[in-house]
Amino acid sequence: MATLLLLLSLIALGLTRDAAPPQPPPTDGIGDLALYSRVVDRLRHGEGYYAAITGELRANSYPLRPFVAVRPPALSVAMAATSDGVIRLALAALAAVTFAAWAWRWRGLRGEPLRYTALLLLLGSGLAPALAPNAYPLHEVWAGLLIALSLALRRRNSWWLSLAIATLAALLRELAAPYLVVMAVLALKDGCRKEAAGWFGGLALFALALGWHALEVSSVVSAADPGSPPWLRFGGWSFVLQTASWNLMLAAAPAWLGAVLLPLALLGLSTLRSALGLRLALTVAGHTIGFLIVGRPNNFYWGLMIAPLWPLGLLQAWPALRRLGHELRVLPARRAATPMAAVGRADLIGK
Repeated sequence: MATLLLLLSLIALGLTRDAAPPQPPPTDGIGDLALYSRVVDRLRHGEGYYAAITGELRANSYPLRPFVAVRPPALSVAMAATSDGVIRLALAALAAVTFAAWAWRWRGLRGEPLRYTALLLLLGSGLAPALAPNAYPLHEVWAGLLIALSLALRRRNSWWLSLAIATLAALLRELAAPYLVVMAVLALKDGCRKEAAGWFGGLALFALALGWHALEVSSVVSAADPGSPPWLRFGGWSFVLQTASWNLMLAAAPAWLGAVLLPLALLGLSTLRSALGLRLALTVAGHTIGFLIVGRPNNFYWGLMIAPLWPLGLLQAWPALRRLGHELRVLPARRAATPMAAVGRADLIGK
């Protein structure tokens, strides 16, 4: 009953929220896409990263404090080493590889063509933003694809590549670090000590890189530089729905569709119990809970971090709803004797 009430409450909150579109980030400058493109151009002309990024941030009225207001250098430096056309192709290739990795992971479902096709379509709807012509300067779109690829590749006895990809995601965008925490904790819970040590090692490498980044930023930023408005905004469910808008299904859809689909997807994810399903569910849940608390309205593009993953919960939504309906029909006195697990408990995402 509590689950049903929460589901209905979230849908109601979404349907009654202000449906005005979020403001593009940020409102005072030239926009993140143009800014990071300019930084890359300056790097191609031989300027150092921290001089280039702080110069552009100052010139366009962006904050430079605290240090996390300045993006880590990895993506911009990599982009500066080649042309924009090659970078676009690389992002599209990463999206294609991620799609192929999940298709291979689910290959055992090819005997169930409807289920297999539905999973691939849902995944594709979340990968689609990476194919937008001007998406490539956004750190979040790269990190989100890398998280999805890492999750698809991880297996109990084969996790090194998954770890390397996830660590790269965190080095590109620190918002990927919670995924490493989820993977480390679940590996520890499963008794996979070597794997857990690997994930904690990835976190340590990320922490070292972030510390180095903080020192570099502090060496070029002064007290006269503007500070960032607080990210702790408690934007609540309205902001979460804004972050979920990065999906092909919702691109031209009325606002009510996202208000219904996201709670249903979260309901479906909450029922997953397989090794893959639990990691998927906790990754999405961790970011979703974070978005309830952290993020300014113009940070809605943070949703790209989990855009490929949350739609997968929709396949599990119908069995979850069936189970809730069954629970409502069963008298409290008979619940203990009723095989509830047989109703809608199958993990359709896979092992």
